[in-house]
Amino acid sequence: MPLHMIPPTRRRFLQTALVGGAALFATQSALAADSKDNDEWWAFLSDPHIDADPKRGARGIVMLDCLNQIIDEVLAQPTLPAGVIINGDCAFSRGLVGDYKTLSSALQRLVDADVPIHMTMGNHDDRQPFYEAFAEQQIDNPLVDGKHVSILATPTTNLFLIDSLLEVNKVTGEIGQMQLDWLAKSLDAHADKPAIVIGHHYLQFPPKGAQGAISGLKDSQQLVDLFNARPHVQAFVFGHSHHWKVSETEEHLHLVNLPPCSYVFNPAHPHGWVKVKLDSEQLALELRTLDDSHPQQGEQHALSYALAAKAK
Repeated sequence: MPLHMIPPTRRRFLQTALVGGAALFATQSALAADSKDNDEWWAFLSDPHIDADPKRGARGIVMLDCLNQIIDEVLAQPTLPAGVIINGDCAFSRGLVGDYKTLSSALQRLVDADVPIHMTMGNHDDRQPFYEAFAEQQIDNPLVDGKHVSILATPTTNLFLIDSLLEVNKVTGEIGQMQLDWLAKSLDAHADKPAIVIGHHYLQFPPKGAQGAISGLKDSQQLVDLFNARPHVQAFVFGHSHHWKVSETEEHLHLVNLPPCSYVFNPAHPHGWVKVKLDSEQLALELRTLDDSHPQQGEQHALSYALAAKAK
């Protein structure tokens, strides 16, 4: 499953159960209340690209400085988040042990503040070094062989964290048939709430016969078909492109492309994080840019659950 850094004071609130082949982690608020209305919020991050060298920079920024600023901002909010999700490319390039040790040191401030952290794998990550740095987080019997998957239960929504890493430091991503089967069964087993699926790579649909490398998911169509067959799946959240964007498919599946924590490829694009509120009717997003003067600072999106309404 993806890495879960759970502060000791919150571990007693975690329930883990195998239901339909899925590991379900219930957040503290999910266990404390059955109400559909809650003040819970989450911090969604992507692409921190942390190097072993804390001073390592790229494209005009120092990656660790950016992450530290985001942690400062998260901890400065009026209330603490229910959790932080870092959606892949945690490491700079090849997923080295030193990269993850530097990352672990930075994240300790969140753990000390009693904030759980959940991470997924991107194409610049490497699972084995990842677990060498976070040894206590490795499980003996992964739910999908060679992949890292889990479900986070909130009072109103289930978050499905998937693994799109195909080959370290190669741009193409893949879910794979085994993980697709697991995801289908897990979504079916947890159809009582809206579902949001979170993975690193974006969807890509090259024209038939097109040549060239695929930079997104090579099995995008299979994944979208899986989503469309399950009306409670409301959104797919991803990173990888370093380009903040919110859109939707023709079938009204919301697509949320998270901004990078680190560098951008286009200097006009924002970098930062997203403050997320979940309820039974919508996914509410607020962009928090590292540059306070950026024109998109504070940009908000209220993504209604159209598919859920259609299913009723």
